[in-house]
Amino acid sequence: MRRLFREKIKPFVKNPKFSFVIVGLILVVLRFLADFIPPGLFGAVVTTSYYYLAGLGFALLLGYGGLASLGTGAFVGIGAFSLHYIYRYMEMNLIIAIIGAIIISIVVSLIFGFVSLRIAGMYLAIITMGLSQIVVEVIKNIPEYASGTSGGFLSGGIRRPLEIFGMAFKSNSTLFFIAFFLIIGMSLVYNLIHSPTGRALLSIKNSETAAQTMGIKLIKYRLFAFTISGMFGTVAGILSMMYVRNASVNQVGLTFALNVLAAVVIGGTKSIWGILLGTFVIFGMNLAVLQPLNLGNYSVIINGILIIVVVMYYPGGLIQLFGDLKKLIIKVKNSIKERIYGVE
Repeated sequence: MRRLFREKIKPFVKNPKFSFVIVGLILVVLRFLADFIPPGLFGAVVTTSYYYLAGLGFALLLGYGGLASLGTGAFVGIGAFSLHYIYRYMEMNLIIAIIGAIIISIVVSLIFGFVSLRIAGMYLAIITMGLSQIVVEVIKNIPEYASGTSGGFLSGGIRRPLEIFGMAFKSNSTLFFIAFFLIIGMSLVYNLIHSPTGRALLSIKNSETAAQTMGIKLIKYRLFAFTISGMFGTVAGILSMMYVRNASVNQVGLTFALNVLAAVVIGGTKSIWGILLGTFVIFGMNLAVLQPLNLGNYSVIINGILIIVVVMYYPGGLIQLFGDLKKLIIKVKNSIKERIYGVE
């Protein structure tokens, strides 16, 4: 039995992907406990979960590609509105509507990617911010947009309830979809950053000239990074549409993009768990703590202070703090052993 645990079970449990599955299972369990959890806290968990996907995609761009894009909000908006439009007005199956929204995001991502080939740094952030605002304004001026912001699928004379395989499901059941996409998303990012693709993106970030000298094609990897990031943002928008039942893009403007940036910087641009922590600090804490205490107006100030502190003292993000605490605990533990047993 001990041998089985050592050779089979222990390596499986230590596999990072096992922890991703655990996160998904926790969300599934929370769905069944929804009636016993305060609505504000439950909503904060759900919102943090799907915005975390947008943060993962952005971190791939910023942390590994060195591409400072502020277009995340556009893709979240594309996901929410495309799902609404394809499902309601084109009367497609929900799965087909989700695939259609992702295809649209890929096309827009390629446009963003081609722009990045000629522009970098601060100017790329400005250009992507402008492109994002154009996308948002285009969505707002679509005639059916008003219907998408007046209560979603289940009110205002909407013809179809949100259903899959002929079965309508409640808003809270979106957690099942979130759990699925979260496991897939975390696993995909983990594989990417530990693959030749991740190393190629890092080399481009460190030095484009050196990367090109080694035969790395900028156009290939930049377009790839923007496409993956756009898909993650679109999935976040799709999940927000399914949970909130509202296709509004009023909440995904420049402020939202800056909040995603803050979440990634505060948590840690190169850490999957750090991004989750940062997303909760920026989005979850505001919904679960500040707003119930009528302190929501101070969230911007708190976020600003956190960014300053993290950049000055923990450039690796708050996840670095946990690493330092772990080292401190090990150091104290070893010190105690030395006092008790003496120095070997």
